[in-house]
Amino acid sequence: MGPVREPQPREARRGPDSGAGAARFRSPDVKDESATTEALVFATTAAAEGGPAALLGVAGTTLLARLLDQLQSLGVTGATVVTRPDWEASVREAIAELGPDMSVVTARELSDDLRLAAATAGRAQGSLVLAPAHLLIHREALVGLLADLRPASAILSGPHERAPWSFPFRSVRGRISAAGSPYHRVGRPTSYFLGVLKVAAHDRAELGRAAEQLAELAAEPPDQWEAELARKTDDWRLLSWEAIVERETGTAPNPALRPDPESVRLDPATEADLERRTRAALSDPLSLLLVGLVRSDVFLFPSNARAFFYTTPLSAEAAALADQELERSDEDRARLEAAVKHNDGFFTTFFVSPYSKYLARFAAARGWTPNAITVASFAIGVLAAGSFALGSRAGLVAGAILLQISFTVDCVDGQLARYTRTFSRLGAWLDSVFDRTKEYLVFAGLAVGSLRGFDDDVWILAAAALTLQTVRHMSDFAFMARQIVGVVSAPQATLDEANDGGWIEPLAALKAPPPDLPPLQRLVLWFVSALRALRRAGVTRWAGRILAFPIGERFALISLTAALASPRVTFIALLGWGGVATTYAFIRRLVASYEVPGRIARAVFR
Repeated sequence: MGPVREPQPREARRGPDSGAGAARFRSPDVKDESATTEALVFATTAAAEGGPAALLGVAGTTLLARLLDQLQSLGVTGATVVTRPDWEASVREAIAELGPDMSVVTARELSDDLRLAAATAGRAQGSLVLAPAHLLIHREALVGLLADLRPASAILSGPHERAPWSFPFRSVRGRISAAGSPYHRVGRPTSYFLGVLKVAAHDRAELGRAAEQLAELAAEPPDQWEAELARKTDDWRLLSWEAIVERETGTAPNPALRPDPESVRLDPATEADLERRTRAALSDPLSLLLVGLVRSDVFLFPSNARAFFYTTPLSAEAAALADQELERSDEDRARLEAAVKHNDGFFTTFFVSPYSKYLARFAAARGWTPNAITVASFAIGVLAAGSFALGSRAGLVAGAILLQISFTVDCVDGQLARYTRTFSRLGAWLDSVFDRTKEYLVFAGLAVGSLRGFDDDVWILAAAALTLQTVRHMSDFAFMARQIVGVVSAPQATLDEANDGGWIEPLAALKAPPPDLPPLQRLVLWFVSALRALRRAGVTRWAGRILAFPIGERFALISLTAALASPRVTFIALLGWGGVATTYAFIRRLVASYEVPGRIARAVFR
């Protein structure tokens, strides 16, 4: 390996998107580690035409130069590029104009890449960004990963469609609990790793230790690694064959009738692409480093790339096509779409977010802060409660309208925070406390108004609704806390083990239950299989979200029944739907906690 040149300190370069707008992305009450962030970029993947894929041309520059320029504009103060000895001169030439804080080192193989990562992790302070050099990506996707300082260490993630050759991971309650690589398998994955890692200063020691162990294993792969790699290469060949069959016939082949991988013959272009992607996977240290961090119990958060552009081209043709697609894409629109929560309730997703995101952009253009929007939402909610307390039909209608305005503004504050990257612990606390307080004030306002205007005492119903909702919140928090404790306390597999600690085999029971399985467990497995089939059709996903009775559905129900009927009807409806939601949550958690099929059930009830 060539010598590692220490980057010289300098002020972060101001990119085209820096300045006042970019400054709003920084969280004011969290220590900013970006001033000491450095990067380790791997230009070790070969292009189809020869040489490093990192030097493929895009928009008058190279993939490598473009990525390094993006990182500099986001406060990365130094970068080390790892490449192969034969490519060193061309890589140095490509980054010569980017400044003195860029260095190039060489490594002959994957184990050397990992040792260099270990050395980099241990030699300096501050956070470290690791990325593939042949990455073409919207800058805003990197902003979402680097500017949000709440999760100290994080990865860039996305759906399989965005990166079909990437490796999966599993996360529970915002923490990655298992990760895959060419040599490691993940049961019940939830998303895919897009190759970019952010490692906080306090996690660099764990990164160094894991990288050293992985380097030793990569030099002489254990039998489990070799077996898993063989399984993956066979699967990649069959997936390529299935894609061709579906493209030619319009029908996907039956997975149960898959042929022997060795008998599959692909056309020369597909064969060449499969070979390139396989070589790229085998020279990828980043997925291995992710496995090492996860199995070292480092808390890693997945930062979803959402609608932002992402690709890793391996040929000049692929790079040209990607460049054209990037040119056509609207980065600000993708940023706006990313501001909307992807797991919101039915009412919020279809009746509020389609327009509230534009209000968030309007607020951002005027420099309004999420906390100010949160306070405004609470104030409007108090007015709604006061209107309900008037005890007149006009007051009920006004309260219903104000409650919906308050909820819309409440959605705007979170979307504004995600749009401008202004996250804070204070904001999260205010949002949670104000939501609960506002809801309970509305209950009180309805009870007062019912007695004043309708001569109907519904305080017992109001107290019952408030108690039920409080119990639901306490149950939700307790269940989430228990899940987090379970993730933290669960033992991790060692790095030489290919599987992730027993999540693979239970899933196989869905297709082939053991013959001696007790009847009750067999019934639960059948039930879970049926629900998985429904979920794939998208039926249970939205039905489950509606049944859960989130705040959007609750406020919509309150507004509708109060405006059209009476407070008594409102509380009866809240108790009825709330009781169904409580029962649904109890059954879901009971099934998910059942010892034998519980891990399988969580694939449905997560």
